[in-house]
Parts: sequence; C-alpha cells; structure tokens
Amino acid sequence: MLGSYKRYWEPSLTEVVGLSVPVGAITTFLTQPLEFVKTRIQVRTEGIGLRQLKNELGVNPWRIFREIHETGGGLRHFYYGFDAALYSRLGYLFIRNFLYKAIYDQVKPVKPFNDLTLREKAVLSGSVGAFAALVTSPFELAQVRMIADGGLPQSIRRNYTSAFDAINRIQVEEGGSRALFRGAFAHVVKLAALNISLTGPYDYMKEKIWLVFGDFGFNHFLALTWASFWATLFTLPLDNVQTRVLKAFPDPSKNRLNYQNYLDVFKQIYFYEKIHGFYAGAVPYYGKMFLTAWLTCTLVNGVMDSQKRAAGLEEWQI
Repeated sequence: MLGSYKRYWEPSLTEVVGLSVPVGAITTFLTQPLEFVKTRIQVRTEGIGLRQLKNELGVNPWRIFREIHETGGGLRHFYYGFDAALYSRLGYLFIRNFLYKAIYDQVKPVKPFNDLTLREKAVLSGSVGAFAALVTSPFELAQVRMIADGGLPQSIRRNYTSAFDAINRIQVEEGGSRALFRGAFAHVVKLAALNISLTGPYDYMKEKIWLVFGDFGFNHFLALTWASFWATLFTLPLDNVQTRVLKAFPDPSKNRLNYQNYLDVFKQIYFYEKIHGFYAGAVPYYGKMFLTAWLTCTLVNGVMDSQKRAAGLEEWQI
C-alpha cells in the first residue's frame, strides 16, 4: 500500500544540517590550498593559454604551490580568502541541505518504493543547490578576488583584509548591493551542474558496483573517483568562466581581457586559448572535488552508521 512501508531509521532535519555544517568546515579547510592553486592557474592563463605558459611561467600545480609557498609567506598564504570560502561553503551547505531534507521528507513518504529515483534526486539537488548558490554568491565573489589578488600587479591589487571588508568595499566602490551579485549567474549554473554531475554518476556507479561485487570497502572510493571525473569534465569550464567574471575590475584598463557577456567569455577563451583554456586548473580542481566528496562521505557515513547502531538496527540494515 502507498506509504505503508516500514521506515527503520532516517536522520532528522536537525541531524542532517547539524552534521553537514561542521563536516563542510573541515573539508573547506583541508582543500583551501587546492582551491588557491586552481584559481591562480586560471588567473595566469587568461588570454595566454596553457601551452604558452608551460614555456613561460609554468602551470604545473606543484610548481605553482612551491612558488607561492616560497615567495608568499609559507602555507599561511594559501589561506588568504579562507574566511570568504568558509562563509560561502557553510552558508551554501546550510541552505541546500535544509531545503533538500525538508522537501525530501515531504515527498518520500508518499512514494511506493521508499525512495526517490536517481533523476528525482538529481533535479531536487540541482534546484535547491542553485538557490543556495545565489544567496551565498557575494562570499564567492570575495573569495575569488582575494585569491586572485596575489597574481595581479602590485599597483592594481585590491588588498582586501577580510571577506566582510571585500563585501563592504564592493558595495561602496562598485555601485551598491547589486555589485555583490556580479557573476552570480555563473556561480549558480556551476553549482547546479555540479550537484547533478556529481550526485547522478556517484549513485549510478555505487549501485552498479554493489550489484556486481556486493558491499565492500572500496564502493564509495571507486564511485567517487568516477563521479569526480564527470563533475570536473562538465563544471570546470563553468568555473573558469566564473573566475574571469568575478575577478574583473569595473575599470577596463585594469583587465587583461574585457568581456561583454557570458557568451563573449566563452568566445574569447576559445579564441585565445582553445579548448585547453576551459580546463585550466584541472588537476587541483579534480583533487578538491574528490577530496571534498570523499571526506564528506567518510565522515558523514561514519556518524550515520553509529547512529543507526545506537537506534538498534541490525548490521544488514546499515
């Protein structure tokens, strides 16, 4: 009968949000250096391309890491802009997971098979993720600008002291609150695409591996390796577009390239850098994607499994 199945255990809305926020803080802290290197690579390649930079400045992630580490104050330098990254990530996770769980709980009990389909999960995840991305986009703007700042000439650096200093100065210097949502569309589209391209392939591959090999320790690892590849393939071009829009100065004379709209960004990337330009920063981007997903799954699943055992579930139910 519709809705008559036995629900053995499910985390509450409070448990989902209360767990995802601290886990998000941990993953953001550990992956910040990868985000920093990725953004610096993207700033370097604008209008030049990967092939030329291989012979000039170099875009090898490890080489750039060592270069920044040696000239910019050690490891601490990689956490310039971390406060903006943290506010962006935690705000996004809170809004996204709150809405996802609230809607999920309303829809799932009236379905006959005790779960949403992969397509339904992807649509729901993408929709609430887009809304959360829009709300938190001002912090994303501050983060990208703070990271990009060190890759610019000294004379045009913004020198923001914190995320809130960046937000206040953007409002004052660039035309009010509307300026805080510069590049918000790119941020929303990227994260919506990320939720779909990561969640869908992960659920699909995890199910296929389970059907073939059963439940063994590498299910999550292999599924995340697969899903992170597809997420990188589909969303890194959007991330490159986002970085260029967010870091741009209102004064055209300070920009290496000037863009009229999002289509023009795609056109100029291809014209100057070809297809390689869309994948600048691929290695650290994939690394951040995989590490974030793996840490999240490992930490969240560990806590959830403990809660299931405490609730009296048998091992086969966990």
